[in-house]
Amino acid sequence: MKRWSGLAVGLGLMAAGTVGGVAWAAAHGTSVRPATSGAVSPGGSGASMSAMMGGGSTGGMAAAMNQYMGNTHAVMGYVGSGGSGMMAAASGSVWTPGHVAALVQQSERGVTIDRATNTITYHNTQDLLVPLAAPAALHLPGMQWEIDGLINPTVVVPQGAHVTVDLVNADQGYMHGFEVTKATPPFQEMAMMQGTAAFSGSFVMPILPETSQGQYHRSTQFTAATAGTYHYICPVPGHAAHGMVGQFVVS
Repeated sequence: MKRWSGLAVGLGLMAAGTVGGVAWAAAHGTSVRPATSGAVSPGGSGASMSAMMGGGSTGGMAAAMNQYMGNTHAVMGYVGSGGSGMMAAASGSVWTPGHVAALVQQSERGVTIDRATNTITYHNTQDLLVPLAAPAALHLPGMQWEIDGLINPTVVVPQGAHVTVDLVNADQGYMHGFEVTKATPPFQEMAMMQGTAAFSGSFVMPILPETSQGQYHRSTQFTAATAGTYHYICPVPGHAAHGMVGQFVVS
């Protein structure tokens, strides 16, 4: 799964068709329309499903969804030959390994990292979360999040905290996004259709895999206004089902 998701999963996702794509867009306040070249705005505001997965720049809704559902690699977020449309839609900033390491160190200040319980607790009202998406260096099967050196940890923030998420794609083969969702496990292949984003702004559109120049990143901000237990996932189809999920607790 880490580097090749398999055709069967892709074909299963294709069977969801246009209805699934439109339902996802409606749940996330996103319209399904042809993509335009260039960066997709952080948090998914005004972004399209075709932009998320490499849709074209012409045609109507049907054309956009046909292109979105018509390539199993695109559905799974895989970037390979022929993925230029997706790469243009998912463009973002690139950080060097040194920049990423410095940001992770910054995010660890003033937090409690409990390795025994695999829990990270934030105590301030201004919090920085730096999730590393499926780091290739872990050499683990499946897909995971790494946050402050922990794998898929429970993240605890105070109610009312203003959270900045700096998503970094540390994978070498797949696009990844980020979402704090109201959906609950078990997560299916189309996990982003199981529930809406937990908070306004708690969604980051998928970004490209790492390159020889560094790792792509994209940021968003949201307020953890309502206490409760939520989950953070990768919204790319199949990724939450294969391990990219953790608890997000607002207390």
